[in-house]
Amino acid sequence: MIYIGVAWPYVNGDIHVGHLAGYLLPADICSRFFRLCGENVLMVSGSDCHGTPTTIYADKKNITPSDVVEEFHPERLKLIRMYDLKYSIYTKTTTKNHSEVVQKIFLDLLRNGYIEKGVCDQYYSSKEKKFLPDRYVEGECPHCHAKEQRSDQCEKCGRMLLQGELINPVSKTSGTPVVIRKSEQYMLLLDKLQTQIKEYIGSVEGNFKKWVFKESIGWLNEGLRRRPITRDLNWGIDIPCDRIDKQYLIKDCKKKKFYVWFEAVIGYLSGAIEWSGRESGDTSTLFHVGKEQSKDYKKWFFNDKARHYYFMGQDNLVFHTIMWPGILIGSQRGYKLPDFVSVNKFYNYEGKKFSKSRNWIIDSIDIAEKYGVDSVRYYLTRTFPENKQGNFHWDAFFTTVNSELSSKLSNFTYRCLSFVEKNCKSEVRKDLVGKDVKKNIDKTFRNTLDLLTNCKQTQALNEVFKLVDFANRYFDKAQVWSVYKTDKAGANETLWNCLVILWNLRILMNPFLPGFSQKLSRQLNNKFPDYEVGTNYWRYSTPLCKGGIYNIAKKVVPIYMKIDRVNTD
Repeated sequence: MIYIGVAWPYVNGDIHVGHLAGYLLPADICSRFFRLCGENVLMVSGSDCHGTPTTIYADKKNITPSDVVEEFHPERLKLIRMYDLKYSIYTKTTTKNHSEVVQKIFLDLLRNGYIEKGVCDQYYSSKEKKFLPDRYVEGECPHCHAKEQRSDQCEKCGRMLLQGELINPVSKTSGTPVVIRKSEQYMLLLDKLQTQIKEYIGSVEGNFKKWVFKESIGWLNEGLRRRPITRDLNWGIDIPCDRIDKQYLIKDCKKKKFYVWFEAVIGYLSGAIEWSGRESGDTSTLFHVGKEQSKDYKKWFFNDKARHYYFMGQDNLVFHTIMWPGILIGSQRGYKLPDFVSVNKFYNYEGKKFSKSRNWIIDSIDIAEKYGVDSVRYYLTRTFPENKQGNFHWDAFFTTVNSELSSKLSNFTYRCLSFVEKNCKSEVRKDLVGKDVKKNIDKTFRNTLDLLTNCKQTQALNEVFKLVDFANRYFDKAQVWSVYKTDKAGANETLWNCLVILWNLRILMNPFLPGFSQKLSRQLNNKFPDYEVGTNYWRYSTPLCKGGIYNIAKKVVPIYMKIDRVNTD
């Protein structure tokens, strides 16, 4: 049982190639790999609709936040379909189910003594005569002194900020200084959960990247503090005031909403519950149930043998290694805690941070339409920022795609299959598999199994390409075009071995390049296998022959051609 939680992007936020490299593609690679291993995989995410970027955009356009969700959520679905990301469900935080699960978790935490009333500082705009959400306020980070940082977290150094810590805070909407005023809110007592969170992180240390573990422990060593989980907002999930004892009610309870950082992570659970209770999909969400797949979310969230993987970017680290485990622990329901929290560092564009306002951005849909989804998936996977900041460079993009996808992978595929088509009537007789061929294929499956299980995806792709390099050397050394003239039996043995390599490459490449797997399967005159719980495809196998003969497709074409620079300005 494999659960995969993918960071929930703001419904109207930019989804550029940095997001693809940071968490979207890593999660999809993990999902496809485990499905090919025959695991029961549940991958959950959705659009975060209650973040202040939604209300900022709504104010700017003079529309409602609901209008923003209706406008942008379909764009998220379009991107997911374009890149064929294998979600079990991609939903949104505006569902009734999500509200109910958030409220239930809140009441659990309140009942268990991990939430209490508290008066906290909150930014207030005298000019606008209202409390301001965090993203409506910006200023200078008190730790790294980066400018134009939001008031709850510095994007540059990753530090979480308390109200009042920001230097020279101003309202983003009016540009005027803001002041601090007192407001009664509900507080999550993270300090009370510190010992249990530290024990949890210690138990999964080996599953975390070293820098992720070090940063998480750093937070704990500083000492966790209680944090507000509600705000004076008019857009968000309601507090269940009618189910709270009077002694625990805060002032103006019905005028407040849950803070987005608290409710969004609960989407990992609410999304699983929604998937479990659904019978079919609808146009507002993506929904998928695999062959022979169990549909009871409890088998993932109340099962110690299940493994939980989470994927997000560096700026979301603390919410997934500390906040989310703390919420689960504090609920005292026995929910399964994360096993692997796979965080990638920031991914930049030609050495500079992505910025829509400065027109320094690469739109994920635009680049795929120009150069193909597989080209984007391949280059980004090659450069995932797993342990250090990554960079998208246009020159490297074209060089990598043309020299590796076209000149190596596609070239080997086309040379082998076109020879069979033109010289052997598209037929290859079953033959002996060379020891070196089987050894290299076995080694690739074995090494990638370990690497992908531990979220080392760039290394895993490198291992697969070692097999591609071996295949090209094998074909060149055999000189089948010469041997065929005098020794058709010897040529057939070479071609059969090449066919065996291709047969296994369609599996090995699928997590990274699903488009390649599908195209290669068609040229092999075979349907790519459906993911099926209990059926393990992540192992060496040979083509299925009829009467000792394997027939490839009648017409073979190169899977990848070299790409030319269109317009990257």
